[in-house]
Amino acid sequence: MTVHKVIKTKGLIDGTGAPKKENMAIVIQDHTIIEIGTLTSVHIPDHAEIIDLGDKTVLPGLVDAHMHFFAIPSHELYKMHTESTEYRAIRGAEEAGKMLQAGITAARCLGSNVTPTIRRAINEGLTPGPRMVAAGNFIISTSGTWDDITPAHEFADGKEEVRKRVRQRISQGADVIKIGLSKGALGDLNVSWGDDPYTNLPAYSLEETKVITEEAHFNHVKVSAHCIGEDAVNLAIDGNVDVIEHGYAISQETRMRLVETQIPVVTTMSQLYFHEQAFEPFHYSQQEKELFTKHYQAMKESFCKGLEAGVHFVLGTDLIGYPTHPQDQAAKEWELVVELGMTPEQAIVAGTKLAADVIGLGDKVGTIEKGKYADIIAVEGDPIEDISRLQFVDFVMKDGEVVKKDRGNKRAIYSSDNESQS
Repeated sequence: MTVHKVIKTKGLIDGTGAPKKENMAIVIQDHTIIEIGTLTSVHIPDHAEIIDLGDKTVLPGLVDAHMHFFAIPSHELYKMHTESTEYRAIRGAEEAGKMLQAGITAARCLGSNVTPTIRRAINEGLTPGPRMVAAGNFIISTSGTWDDITPAHEFADGKEEVRKRVRQRISQGADVIKIGLSKGALGDLNVSWGDDPYTNLPAYSLEETKVITEEAHFNHVKVSAHCIGEDAVNLAIDGNVDVIEHGYAISQETRMRLVETQIPVVTTMSQLYFHEQAFEPFHYSQQEKELFTKHYQAMKESFCKGLEAGVHFVLGTDLIGYPTHPQDQAAKEWELVVELGMTPEQAIVAGTKLAADVIGLGDKVGTIEKGKYADIIAVEGDPIEDISRLQFVDFVMKDGEVVKKDRGNKRAIYSSDNESQS
């Protein structure tokens, strides 16, 4: 049986970059948007369910282009290899449900062996959560990125090993490949990020990188690369990587290569912001405080210069879970990039339409347009005037189904036929 729903709202931001529209209606048939127009112009099907959101502003569901379900306490990463995968999958599923309630209707997990299982559970309706794109485990070299939290048997070195690892990830359910292309300098205490972002080293050769991207592209799968520092970002460009994660601590010459190629760079401000918030309550060492502060300053500086130059930025958080990096607080990313110079309009597009494109779902979600799936959120007030409103989502629809509504709004939901709307 065909089901129709009609969302009525005072304000609509459709995610395409078009100006905000007022007094609008969105007609949904089953899972899909079939008409958008003014309240007086749209045809409301008979017996449609009317969702009157009053003065709220409606937007596409938020898209986090870079997050993780490590699914252990975020300040105890060693537990990734001591907790059972069953426990971690259950914990990650609970975190996915919180993300959806926060208005994140699609996300890309760039490193976790339990996410393909969580994605399957979400897709089969066993647990609520965003639409998930999953990388499975990272692909890393010996002594490379994340070698301190990765078992030695997972390392891949040389052309044949990295090709085999890509094939393994795809057979394990990965629909994106995540590789580590940068690492700390010799003697650094933090191997993954490097004590100083400007002295990071490449973790793979150009030859190995090209084999990874070649094999992934044979299978119509994109490759994302953890890249901090000059050498790694240039390696990603030369190695045909599809998406650069972080991408800071670089020269102006490299920045202009990013502008020329328009390879997307995912922002990940939130990861370092939340580290700073955790310094005192979680008793970070002085060395950790200095390291993360140095990285955050380099990231913000690179972002500002990149924004001015025309780098193709997409929003992603790199949040890994509670208690220090809660994935359901992803909307903080929108506020952070606006504070650094993006307009609210740019930030909304970068975290909906462009992010959906990067994670491979742009033909389905990311904008409120005819033919797209009905992944829709609503907030009080106007996020163009105050982007922090995105952190207080009180209506969420995914795939045409309402999964959250503000119970305090008496106008929120009611059913009607066409005649009663006259």
